[in-house]
Amino acid sequence: MKAKDLEERLLDTKKIYEQIEIPAELNERMRLALGEMSKETEQKDEKVEVIQTRRDGKRVSHMKRRWNWKKTTGLVAACAVFCFTAGLNISPTFATDMQANPVLGGISRVLTFRSYEISDGDKTISTEIPQVDGAEEGYSKDVNEQIQKIVADYEAKAAEDIEAYKEAFLATGGTEEEFEAKNIKVNVDYEVKCETEDTLSLVLTGYEDWNASTVVTEYYNINLKDNSEITLEDLLGPDYINIANESIKAQIDADSSGLYFDEEMGGFTTITPETNFYINKAGNPVIVFQKYEIAAGAAGMPEFEITK
Repeated sequence: MKAKDLEERLLDTKKIYEQIEIPAELNERMRLALGEMSKETEQKDEKVEVIQTRRDGKRVSHMKRRWNWKKTTGLVAACAVFCFTAGLNISPTFATDMQANPVLGGISRVLTFRSYEISDGDKTISTEIPQVDGAEEGYSKDVNEQIQKIVADYEAKAAEDIEAYKEAFLATGGTEEEFEAKNIKVNVDYEVKCETEDTLSLVLTGYEDWNASTVVTEYYNINLKDNSEITLEDLLGPDYINIANESIKAQIDADSSGLYFDEEMGGFTTITPETNFYINKAGNPVIVFQKYEIAAGAAGMPEFEITK
């Protein structure tokens, strides 16, 4: 997007935002956030210049402040993002107005639909739930519904598993205080891997810090032109399985870590139409395997970029 176009869209956004009634809760959150941002900007980006002037026949020194325009613009943009996110969390009306407005929706197609933290002594659940903006039908609507269900199911299962773990811990001699000291955390978050005018690639992750086997990752690749799912075949063509297999095997052969299993040990053999992937900023698919799926745990979740 050209700088002039971006400036015009920011000005339009500002006008629209000023017409929206801001809830009291949002005003307080904005005040605190702006205070922190202003301190940081003031410390890093303010330049002070001593200027000599004459006043009543005397030379007087005063300070002139020069602001770094780029940093100040960044602060405005950060504030705008905060307003949109906080508004979605606090005011359903704000969320509805935003979805109906193409200028606001054009800034990003992915919004934090709900953000919260719950702590009950046994555990702390921190959640960031994304939503594809303006998704009233088609695949994007399905994605939003799937994400909400996945998050709800994951949190319920985590609470159930932690309760069972606590019961076993107490039954074997542990105390309530000792269990609380474990400070168990459950996190649900997301990352936008690629977002262009035509493409959106999003990864939803859930994990519990006490049990590595509970990690959940869901990948969503959306064609924004026709609101459909992007597949590996769409990106690599009809022969996508062979193309991906050859690339992955070559990358494993070139790896010197010794962490990858051979085929007899359950190592990589082939991808399938259900194989997980996301799209990176270069527009290439990146195939992802779960921990322990094709390599030792030290390899983490192996990723393989497939270049076209």
